[in-house]
Formats: sequence, C-alpha cells, structure tokens
Amino acid sequence: MDVAHLSFREKTNLGSFYTPSRLVGLAYDLFARVSGAVDVVLDSSCGYGAFFSVPFPQKNVRFIGADIDEVALNVATENFSRVHFLHENALKNINREKYGIFSHERLVIVGNPPYNDVTSRVKNHIKRENPCEMDSDVRTRDLGISFLLSFEKLSPEYVVVLHPLSYLIKQANFKLLEPFMRKYALREALVLNSREFSDTSKNNGFPIVVAVYERNTFGTTYTDIVRRRFMTLEGVSFSISDYDYVCRYISKYPSRFQRNTGISRYKFFTMRDVNALKRSRTFISDDTANTIYIPTEKLELYCYVDIFKDYSQKLPYFLGNFDVMINRDEFEKIKNDFLVLSIEKHPEIFSEEFLPVPKDVSNRAFRRVDFYFKNLFKGVA
Repeated sequence: MDVAHLSFREKTNLGSFYTPSRLVGLAYDLFARVSGAVDVVLDSSCGYGAFFSVPFPQKNVRFIGADIDEVALNVATENFSRVHFLHENALKNINREKYGIFSHERLVIVGNPPYNDVTSRVKNHIKRENPCEMDSDVRTRDLGISFLLSFEKLSPEYVVVLHPLSYLIKQANFKLLEPFMRKYALREALVLNSREFSDTSKNNGFPIVVAVYERNTFGTTYTDIVRRRFMTLEGVSFSISDYDYVCRYISKYPSRFQRNTGISRYKFFTMRDVNALKRSRTFISDDTANTIYIPTEKLELYCYVDIFKDYSQKLPYFLGNFDVMINRDEFEKIKNDFLVLSIEKHPEIFSEEFLPVPKDVSNRAFRRVDFYFKNLFKGVA
C-alpha cells in the first residue's frame, strides 16, 4: 500500500515509504531461524500496519502498533482488529510504560522505521533538520538511526528491522549506533534493493538490509561488520573486506585546515560513496565548501576516482554505499593511464599544463584501464 495521504515533501521528511508484504515475510523468515519465545510484538512506526499483515511465526503473543501519523493509524485500526494501536511519537519520552509493556515481558520490535539523512544531498532542498520532536539522547542526523537508538532504550530481546546497509558499513554511522550495537548482535542479514519499495529510488537504488538483532553481552563491533559476508536477495555474497579503498590514500572531504596554497592547481569535488560519485562532479574549477585541493603527488589517484566514476554505473546496487575500491598494486602499474584518460575527459581542466592526448595513446590507456576494472569487479559487474 502506498502512502497516499502524504505529500512528497511529507513522505521525504517523515521517511514514510511503506513495506511490501513479501518483505515482511522475508523478515519473519529470518527471525524464525534464531528466535526464542517472545510475549509482545511492537512496531513503533507501524504506518498502515504492514508488519501485521503477515502471520507472525509465534503464537500467543500480543501486538502493539504505534505511529505519529494519525491518518495512517486510522487505516491500520480498521484493518487489524487484533492489534492495539497508539498515536505516539516513538522518539519522545521513550519507555515501555507508554506502550503498556511490562518490564518482565519478552519483547520483539519489528518494522521498517523511517530513514532520512538530513546531511545527504538527495532531496536536500525539501528536508527539515528536525522532522519531529525527539529525546536528546536519540537525536541524530538520520531518523532511522534515531529509531534504532530508541529500540535499545526499550530493552527488547530481538529487533527485526529493515534499514539502510550504510548504517552498518559506514563507520561514522556505525559509531552513532554504538549504544545499540554494543548490546545487540547481528544474527541474520539479507540485502535488497531500495527499489523494492514504491515511489523511491527510481534511478539509483541503494542497499537495504533486512536484519535480525539479538540482545547479548557481546554486541556487534565494526570489525564484525568488515569481516561479515552479506547475502543479497539475488543470491550474491559480498564483504567490505573484499576490497581495498582509495580513501586510505587520498582525502574524501576538504580539510578545515586546508588552504589552496598554489602548490596544486587541481581541485576535486567531495566524494561520499559510490552512489554519490555517480551523481556528483569530479574535477572542478571553483572554490566551495566541497572543494578538495589536490596535492601534486596525489593527482593520479584523483584521476583514478574520475575514471572510476565512468565504471560505477555498471556496479550493482549493493555496492552503492561502499567507498571507491582500488587494487593499489595494479593501479601503480598503469597509474599514468588514468591521468591520460582524465586529460582527455577534462581538457578545460588540464589544458594549461598538458597537451592534448594523441588518440592512439588514449586508446592504449583505455584498454589497460578497462582490463583493470574488469578484474577489480570480477563476479559482481
């Protein structure tokens, strides 16, 4: 069911894109692999009640749904008589009592909470910095991260949730989730394309993970995530540890201490991840808050990112939140080829220092670079 009663601006700020029943079924199948008995099932951002539309894999449990959206709750109330619904802001005054859940009851939290990174450039012109009221200890730049932090405060035995894979694989996001991750182990994970949801990601889908977390004393570390092999809905496995990354050797973002000293005339646009690179510029001529000034000795590495952008369109959605990958040893053998291709690609940037590249030279460079990327992405692209 689509979110028909919300405008596009409201959907963006509330992160309200509702979950197809088949994905709820997948989540419950994963939960059934690891779960012990529970007493209460809570969806604190239930919308129209998608997570109550599929049989839960345990009997004799009670169901509670809550949402800040009263119109959606009215629809859910009409459709699911066995569920107790509450008009509540799940991120404000977080405690079990507001839902009528006793401290001794074994709780599982389910759902597809809103996710809306206000720092992302996607739809940034219509995003609000604070889309709803929330307690200070769960306030972050992304609603979905705030929801996961709110779950920890309710002390569930399990969390069965859909959220962007970037919450796990991007170290800055993982750090924000530390209060949750230190208490919950990632037991099951299945990665799928955000295009599975209606009215979102029509062009470049991004990876969503269907995750099952279990409370324990070990939690989940970022090292666990780096070493983990994730499986996609299509049956492909991948890991962060499969690659080296160019951000180990160059800057992704401008330094606040950085100044254009004239040592290098070349400038580059901020790079967040593969999906952002697909949308953004590479070499630029203007000075902005997003300008990286390139040290002369790093020029070929930035040329590498420039040419990587051309190949990034071939990469599968599940690598979209990865940093730019590189095989450093193989790069060093042909690094001048990346410079050649960038000179040809951006004559307005390089013409003051470099002559036009002869066609036979660029053709040879292209063949070597093309062979390099075929090897780098063997099996996934």
